[in-house]
Amino acid sequence: MRAVVVGIANQQTRLPVAGFPHPYSPARHLPGGIEDTVGGVGFNVAAGLARLGATVELITPLANDAPGQAVLAAAHRLGIGTSLCTRSLERTPRSVVLVDAAGRRQVNTDLGGALAVSFDPAAFRATAAGADVCVLGNLDFSRPLLPVAQRLGVPVVVDLQDVRGPDHPYDQDFLAADTLVMSHERLSDQDLPGFLCALRSRSRASLLVLTLGADGSLALAPDDADCRHTPAVDIGPVPDTTGAGDAFTAALAHALHGLRLPARKAVRAATAHAACHLSPGERRR
Repeated sequence: MRAVVVGIANQQTRLPVAGFPHPYSPARHLPGGIEDTVGGVGFNVAAGLARLGATVELITPLANDAPGQAVLAAAHRLGIGTSLCTRSLERTPRSVVLVDAAGRRQVNTDLGGALAVSFDPAAFRATAAGADVCVLGNLDFSRPLLPVAQRLGVPVVVDLQDVRGPDHPYDQDFLAADTLVMSHERLSDQDLPGFLCALRSRSRASLLVLTLGADGSLALAPDDADCRHTPAVDIGPVPDTTGAGDAFTAALAHALHGLRLPARKAVRAATAHAACHLSPGERRR
């Protein structure tokens, strides 16, 4: 399976906190508790696909700085191609993830000038030609690449990050994707099955999946009249939920376009894989 992933890669610092809201303290001593890694949705999805055996090309904006070099080194270790990654930014994107004892997390992101970057459609076309799938974040630099992939006949999976409703103007171009994946986290005040049905009526996607954290996922497959719920796999207490949604997206793309599973089986496989990603042993990989 060959995949092209377009999205953000960043330096990621994990900082444990006692809870939310986090109480003020003038100083905290956390021996071994602060971790610097490489993250970002684009990188996480690319890494997930590579670990599942796919040949992956990552397209992301970087800078010629230490965090940018860390992203490239991490990609190299996983065999992820980076030939189309730009080095035009003044600083590579960064994030600080606060994680409490219950595994809840707050992601604080500084993308800098990343969203103003553009990628050469001709270079993207040459890279995407013959790929089994393109996975795009709903970012401005991904927007013009989606129709390029579809003209090539390459299936497109879009991660609708921070989705807030079916009519959000920012997301409308991305509703042309073949598969839409999104999180329920900003939809707490909505009827979730109703949201998915409304989104399907506005999109061209044949499969729409809403991840529900510890409750699993909710999906509308091509022949579904109603949403189908897939329960999460119970793995016990979860120390950190960071990256679970990205693991789900990678596993879904792999199941659909690598293993060629039917939509419902692909969703079940991705839901189980996301749970396995959260186990401490798996997270250290």
